[in-house]
Amino acid sequence: MKGIILLSIACAIWGMGFAGTRFTLVDYSPVWSNSLRYIFAGLFALLILLFRGDFKKLSNNKDEVIGGLVCSALLMTALQLQTVGIALTTMAKSGFFTVFYAVITPIIAVIFLGQRVRKTFWLLLMTSMLGIMMMNGMDFNNFNIGDGFVIVSAVFFSLHIIATDRYANNVDAIRFNFLQCIFMGIMGLVFALIYEGATSLEVLYSAKALSFPSALWGFLIVSIFSSLIAFSLQIVAQKTIPAHIVGLVFLSESIFAALFGYLFFKETLDPTAMLGAFVIVISVALVPRFTNIKKEDDNSDGVFDEIENTGVSSVVNDTRVL
Repeated sequence: MKGIILLSIACAIWGMGFAGTRFTLVDYSPVWSNSLRYIFAGLFALLILLFRGDFKKLSNNKDEVIGGLVCSALLMTALQLQTVGIALTTMAKSGFFTVFYAVITPIIAVIFLGQRVRKTFWLLLMTSMLGIMMMNGMDFNNFNIGDGFVIVSAVFFSLHIIATDRYANNVDAIRFNFLQCIFMGIMGLVFALIYEGATSLEVLYSAKALSFPSALWGFLIVSIFSSLIAFSLQIVAQKTIPAHIVGLVFLSESIFAALFGYLFFKETLDPTAMLGAFVIVISVALVPRFTNIKKEDDNSDGVFDEIENTGVSSVVNDTRVL
């Protein structure tokens, strides 16, 4: 149950991250928005890891470095494919097809990892996907290449959840995620330079940058909160929760995105979308009751113990998507 709470907090942060991303898109393209997010997150992470003296520990643990590289490559690929897809299709369809990772993850977990999934899980997953469809509208005609990009991105999001389950099980969550952010910052810079060429950072240090909202505030939200904090919470939670449950709980991110869309941009949901959000809430709330949310080697008390040991608790208390 504690792991579900951590994942829910992460989803709330990512929901706020959608608002932060929109702030950055005023001055930057989607590709540079994604890339700068992780460049800044990587720089913050680098300073913190240097301060903690973690690089000496990393030099003695090549598996952790390899795991961070694999996870960062999967996540960056997923984000960039999603970005390209969103530019070629509608927001409704991109929102729906992105969450296909909730379906793909348990399929991979069952076929390749041998995880056992209860029948009630599939029922909750189907009702959650129905809720997502209701929130994003039900018109998915005229399948196009953009939809294909988004679906492929969902596969990589699933692989990232699976890889995190594999590589981050016995490591320091803060160190592993910060290493992931550093790798993604490097990958993002290379990709953006190749795909779009250089960009200017002038808007980030101009006088108006300090006024909220602005691109600077947007990057602070998505780099510090969404990237450094939320992904660290995910890694801690995945030490005790099976990958297929993680994918299902992540569907609640759509609800938080809608909430912050209302708070920051006065966006509203029609009655069908509100009913869809209610369906998702009920489905996720029933997860602990009707599914097995613990790994076989789970030690539930260890989740919060690790948070205390790694210092995540102090970060979460100071905070409140992508």
